Amino acid sequence: MAWHVFIPDSLLEETDDPKIRTYKVGQIARACAIFGVEHVWIYGAGGRDGRFIKTVLEYMEAPQYLRKRLFPLLPELKYIGVVPPLRTPHHKLKGKPKVGEIREGFAFRKGRKVYADIGLDELAVVEGDVEGRTTFRIVSVRPLRVIPARHEEYWGYRVHLSRKPLAKTLKKADLDLVIATSRKGRDVRHAKIPPLNGEVGFVFGSPRRGVMELLEEKYEFDLVLNTIPNQRTKTVRTEEALLATLAIFNLMRRD
Repeated sequence: MAWHVFIPDSLLEETDDPKIRTYKVGQIARACAIFGVEHVWIYGAGGRDGRFIKTVLEYMEAPQYLRKRLFPLLPELKYIGVVPPLRTPHHKLKGKPKVGEIREGFAFRKGRKVYADIGLDELAVVEGDVEGRTTFRIVSVRPLRVIPARHEEYWGYRVHLSRKPLAKTLKKADLDLVIATSRKGRDVRHAKIPPLNGEVGFVFGSPRRGVMELLEEKYEFDLVLNTIPNQRTKTVRTEEALLATLAIFNLMRRD
């Protein structure tokens, strides 16, 4: 089972302050990491911030020790210090290497050998022909050697910048269950929720337009739910709706 979150490229349309814009995206990243979201989709909603949102989300998802290798100096990251770290399982601290440990790394060729930076004091020799960001398992400590591996726990999210409108983005994602959030939707307390199996998507609107207003063509959601039925504010921000919605469905999750 995997959770997908859909947010608009107009997420930041209410503010021009670069620090606040960065922080808002950081809140999205934190909520997704807390509840184990594996895919974040940025769909086209007439905004101009898709690339900015993607860059901040991807930077936060990357382990700290790999960021200099993965990201050049970018104006989008000028205020990245205002966001809190994710501290997900693949954001390992340095520590002492252990045989069998899974770590995220960056592999590169040097001469006839392939080495990987896995966040330790020395580079690891890679047994295998891979380059770029890869997940590794430590198979030897002295000398430090690793092999490509698969993780068995939550390992962060992937970001997809669709640029296509919502309905087309949802069709591309090819989900088993799609849940739209809307103030006009059915009260989540009274809705019949099917088992959260397979690929499940949660769709959120922009600060100024709800999900239904952003649909450029007809799309049949499996559920349209009001996940904050007793809201006492005139509006609920996207990052707030996302946190509230995922918290509710996390209680129903069985994995």
